[in-house]
Amino acid sequence: MKGIKGLSRIDSEKKKMHGWYVRVYGGGKTYAKYFSDHRYGGKNKALVTALHHLEKLTKKVEKKFANFAAYQNQPLYWNKPGKSNQSGLVGIHRCETMSHGREVAYWAATWNERGQRKDKAFYFSNKLRTEEEAKRLAIEYRAQKLIELSGGKLAPKKRRGRQKDGEKKPLTTWVPGLVIEDWSPDLSIGSLDYSKEIKKREPLTRKRIDDLQIFLGLASLHFNWEDIDYEFGRGIFKNDIRSRCFWNKEGIRTDVVIENDGRICLHQGTEPDPYYMQHHPELKIKPGRKHMKADFLLNE
Repeated sequence: MKGIKGLSRIDSEKKKMHGWYVRVYGGGKTYAKYFSDHRYGGKNKALVTALHHLEKLTKKVEKKFANFAAYQNQPLYWNKPGKSNQSGLVGIHRCETMSHGREVAYWAATWNERGQRKDKAFYFSNKLRTEEEAKRLAIEYRAQKLIELSGGKLAPKKRRGRQKDGEKKPLTTWVPGLVIEDWSPDLSIGSLDYSKEIKKREPLTRKRIDDLQIFLGLASLHFNWEDIDYEFGRGIFKNDIRSRCFWNKEGIRTDVVIENDGRICLHQGTEPDPYYMQHHPELKIKPGRKHMKADFLLNE
């Protein structure tokens, strides 16, 4: 049977699931129902029931959201990834499913476009690509969709002068004497370790931030770079002299960690950092409030 939009087959011995899955998108939401072979009298009868439901549900959703504005009722702020999210970033997910009778795994980028949820899968296997490469591709692809949906307004910073396609220069200005060749895809929002003790602070310049954004490229668009507090400087951790952190003017901290393999990785908070708040008693920000840049184009 040829593929039908909104209908997929699930056959998983591990999860003891055999049936048809109906899924329809509308109004920025997903409407889905699972039709088990066992419950509906076998594979063929379950299929007939699922197709009937798909037809009715599609008409109902299309009618309900005929005049739906693509971005209405969507959150105006970056969201902390949900509990089930394994990537650390909104819109980046690790998935496992069945395909042609075998289990496959992939990293997916998801986004909203004209009120509909879209996704792009990047599979990984021993013969195709590594899991880390797949995750990296998903991160960059989602950022690319942000650029397209913003009409190019949110394009990442680029190095001045001519640069060959695919050429990437190492980052040498972030930490004196340290040459950083690449970034790690283990990026995250909301999973900051506030127990790390800050030993001291040092000056922070706009050039260092610009160079960091240029080095990260498309991946930088997953983070908020607005209202950085340059006067407060950047922090040096007590037991990790290679890594640094910086804050915006609402106390949101971003950790720029140098991993054991020499790659750089960013972790950004969603709540005001207690360390910053101790040095700014005039700020009265209630815990729980989100202080991130609007992401109405990509939020789920």
